[in-house]
Amino acid sequence: MLRNTLQSVILQIGGKFMYSKVEGGYRADNVKKALQMLCDAGIVKRVSHTAANGLPLGSEVNDKFRKYIYLDSGLLLSILNMDFGGSQVLTELILAGAAEDLVNKGGLAEMMLGWELVKYSNPRAQHDLYYWENIVNGTSSEIDYVIVRNMKVMPIECKAGMSGKMKSLRLFMRNKHLNEAYRCSLENFALLENQDVQDDNAVRRIAINPLYAISNLCK
Repeated sequence: MLRNTLQSVILQIGGKFMYSKVEGGYRADNVKKALQMLCDAGIVKRVSHTAANGLPLGSEVNDKFRKYIYLDSGLLLSILNMDFGGSQVLTELILAGAAEDLVNKGGLAEMMLGWELVKYSNPRAQHDLYYWENIVNGTSSEIDYVIVRNMKVMPIECKAGMSGKMKSLRLFMRNKHLNEAYRCSLENFALLENQDVQDDNAVRRIAINPLYAISNLCK
């Protein structure tokens, strides 16, 4: 069961984890136990859904919505029978935008971002990962990661390329009345600033941060 659960985590990278997709027809409670064992072993990391209405983020967790990221991108692709010469080579391909043929490159970039946030966090404190998703029926919007910086809720959008309208990010900022956010992608450093006419002309700032400089988010 552990093997099948881990395989399912790998196949579902970047999306909400569905217990029913674990091969073997196991009960959800048993899959949850297997996932907890994998988390305790440091093989996978849980990303919990938060309503993100304020601090602490963990006070508004919805346990029905969770993602999981795998330990290493190179090992992940090796399990999927793809050889890129190791995780370092794969990371360089993603950062250079040279991994166009990977259908799951978005999930890989999101996984890499998540682990970097963990690596650059305070080693003396537990560091949980959170994301936000609009769970209202008939809608589809998601924020890849939500962190706390300077005692403020800070949303992060992750892109494996250089395009994207940031519709979900802007909607999240408006609904939560947030003025600052990050976008991590292959773009160079930049700052996007605009006035939101639908929120009393509030000034919104989105800092563009290259994927290779994720450590800046944790300073």
